[in-house]
Amino acid sequence: GDHIVCAAYSHELPRYGIKVGLTNYAAAYCTGLLVARRLLQRLGLDSLYAGAIEVTGDEFNVEPVDNGPGAFRCYLDVGLARTTTGARVFGAMK
Repeated sequence: GDHIVCAAYSHELPRYGIKVGLTNYAAAYCTGLLVARRLLQRLGLDSLYAGAIEVTGDEFNVEPVDNGPGAFRCYLDVGLARTTTGARVFGAMK
């Protein structure tokens, strides 16, 4: 069976300043960011992989840490959601 390590839901986003549009692509993306930060915090990697500190608008890619844990492998369980191009479910994965 499935093993769920952590979860986040779009109805939690107003606590972080997002008050409108909780069912669009941007909300799915923000929910994906929220669950990623929670996972890093749960595993104690949030201080090791801090992310972008300042907002510059430039593309940001996380560099691997020497002698540290590697990248995660994640499988997106879409259930009955349609997997068409541009679907919100892929915004969460991104």
